[in-house]
Amino acid sequence: MTDASGPPHHHEPGAHDLRPTVDTHAGDRRLVPWRRAPFPAPWGTWFGREAPLHLEIGFGDGRYTIRRALDEPNADFVGIEVSSVSVRRAVTKLRHHDLQNVRLVKGGAQIAVRQLFAPASLSSVTVNFPDPWPKDRHEDKRLLRVPFLTMLAGRLVPGGEIRLATDHPEYLTFSEAEVRASGWYAIEEREAPPAVFETKYATKWKEQGKPLHYRVFVRNDEPVPDIAPIGRPDIMPHALLQGSLPTTLTFEKVVNPVEEGHVILHDVAQRIDTDDTLWIRATVDEPDVTQQLLIVVQRRTDDWIVRVASFGDPLITPAVRGAVHAATEWLASLGTFDVTARNY
Repeated sequence: MTDASGPPHHHEPGAHDLRPTVDTHAGDRRLVPWRRAPFPAPWGTWFGREAPLHLEIGFGDGRYTIRRALDEPNADFVGIEVSSVSVRRAVTKLRHHDLQNVRLVKGGAQIAVRQLFAPASLSSVTVNFPDPWPKDRHEDKRLLRVPFLTMLAGRLVPGGEIRLATDHPEYLTFSEAEVRASGWYAIEEREAPPAVFETKYATKWKEQGKPLHYRVFVRNDEPVPDIAPIGRPDIMPHALLQGSLPTTLTFEKVVNPVEEGHVILHDVAQRIDTDDTLWIRATVDEPDVTQQLLIVVQRRTDDWIVRVASFGDPLITPAVRGAVHAATEWLASLGTFDVTARNY
């Protein structure tokens, strides 16, 4: 970890350390480190051309995305997947085929789509066999709900398509109802491309004799609200304090509500070779994204700084700012610190 390396006092975070990192070459890799990428991502630059851009959400082991990329060399493809195991398998397949028109992203669909794709940039979005979340109490976890359909409508070109394959009739009914409620699409029942039913889950369901359903939701010309990417701050959120750590340090788990989510401070760790650095492990949970963070508390020459570590490339959301606030308030509650500046 680079945030606190080196002997005490020899390295102090300055303005450079507090500026977020942007990697304009993130798309040179098959697996894009997307949290460092420009928002929205310059896909045309990364692929080296302007071509139809297609997205698959939940690409599994990657076989469908790769099959399409092989069959359509004049188009470019991006796959989003949350499972580390699936991503590893897909990257292996991608290397085997040495395809230049595919990039993969590990992350949640809602936040990745919001951050990485410009308005009217996608020709199609494929969703093959999403988790149906069949229990009523989990309905808000289903992917194709009005808020996400609205975001996709803004990212699709006019006439662009969402292509859904599912083995779950209740999920199909739910998705069609959400599509109608959104007002951004026409529903078409088409025959699925053969490759759709050759995917990992389709093969499994066919062997079990389950019916498979396919629908296409075609974007209409109705104007859609702009849902912009979450912007990067010029300076990472931080606070400054005067004081010192108490002789005995105590900590109890902190849970704070923040806007539509919450902040959890789980525990605190201290460097074993010096008393000038603490790390606070935090989770921030918001509607579109959950992030694991490290909050660094570090002594400088004349004060202490509380800041978000660059570890994990966190997106600076309201809840992340709330985590810095919660850490600052915990330190203030120790009775040995005074807060001199809050920059969050």
